[in-house]
Amino acid sequence: MYIEAFTTHFGELSDTRQSAKATYPLEDILFITLCGVVAGAEGWSEISDYADGHID
Repeated sequence: MYIEAFTTHFGELSDTRQSAKATYPLEDILFITLCGVVAGAEGWSEISDYADGHID
Protein backbone atom coordinates (compact mmCIF):
# COMPACT_ATOMS: atom_id res chain seq x y z
CA MET A 1 0.00 0.00 0.00
CA TYR A 2 2.65 2.53 1.01
CA ILE A 3 5.12 1.47 -1.65
CA GLU A 4 2.68 2.53 -4.39
CA ALA A 5 2.42 6.06 -2.98
CA PHE A 6 6.19 6.19 -2.57
CA THR A 7 6.72 4.99 -6.15
CA THR A 8 4.31 7.63 -7.42
CA HIS A 9 6.47 10.37 -5.92
CA PHE A 10 9.93 8.93 -6.53
CA GLY A 11 9.32 6.88 -9.67
CA GLU A 12 10.54 9.71 -11.87
CA LEU A 13 14.12 9.35 -10.60
CA SER A 14 16.50 7.87 -13.11
CA ASP A 15 18.43 4.79 -12.07
CA THR A 16 22.02 5.19 -13.26
CA ARG A 17 23.21 1.83 -11.92
CA GLN A 18 24.45 -0.84 -14.30
CA SER A 19 21.46 -3.11 -14.85
CA ALA A 20 23.55 -6.29 -14.57
CA LYS A 21 24.66 -5.25 -11.07
CA ALA A 22 21.28 -4.02 -9.80
CA THR A 23 19.59 -6.75 -7.78
CA TYR A 24 16.67 -4.70 -6.48
CA PRO A 25 14.63 -1.88 -8.03
CA LEU A 26 15.73 1.60 -6.99
CA GLU A 27 12.30 2.39 -5.50
CA ASP A 28 12.57 -0.63 -3.18
CA ILE A 29 16.00 0.44 -1.97
CA LEU A 30 14.88 4.01 -1.33
CA PHE A 31 11.73 2.84 0.46
CA ILE A 32 13.48 0.40 2.80
CA THR A 33 16.17 2.99 3.50
CA LEU A 34 13.57 5.58 4.44
CA CYS A 35 11.69 3.09 6.63
CA GLY A 36 14.91 2.01 8.35
CA VAL A 37 15.94 5.59 9.13
CA VAL A 38 12.48 6.45 10.45
CA ALA A 39 12.71 3.33 12.64
CA GLY A 40 15.99 4.60 14.10
CA ALA A 41 18.65 2.91 11.97
CA GLU A 42 21.93 4.78 11.94
CA GLY A 43 24.18 3.78 9.06
CA TRP A 44 24.06 1.26 6.25
CA SER A 45 24.67 -1.79 8.41
CA GLU A 46 21.67 -0.99 10.62
CA ILE A 47 19.53 -0.26 7.55
CA SER A 48 20.59 -3.65 6.17
CA ASP A 49 19.68 -5.31 9.49
CA TYR A 50 16.31 -3.56 9.40
CA ALA A 51 15.69 -4.73 5.83
CA ASP A 52 16.66 -8.31 6.67
CA GLY A 53 14.20 -8.29 9.57
CA HIS A 54 11.35 -7.00 7.40
CA ILE A 55 11.65 -9.15 4.28
CA ASP A 56 8.01 -10.28 4.52
